[in-house]
Amino acid sequence: MDVLNYPDQLSIVTVNASRPLIRPDGRYAIELATTELGSIAFEVDEQALFALRQAIGEIETEMKRRPGRA
Repeated sequence: MDVLNYPDQLSIVTVNASRPLIRPDGRYAIELATTELGSIAFEVDEQALFALRQAIGEIETEMKRRPGRA
């Protein structure tokens, strides 16, 4: 897992809620309710979902190893 050494180079938001969306044209997206930007959404396909699952799994593993660091 990479260490975030340059947080000023990324747009970091606080996620308060999320929900899946199906667009009228049949494409899929995930809506995120954020503190900083309000609601935003990003489109996903199977490859994107796989990548998100991997990243979430890595973060969950790290959080279990280092409780209280979230």
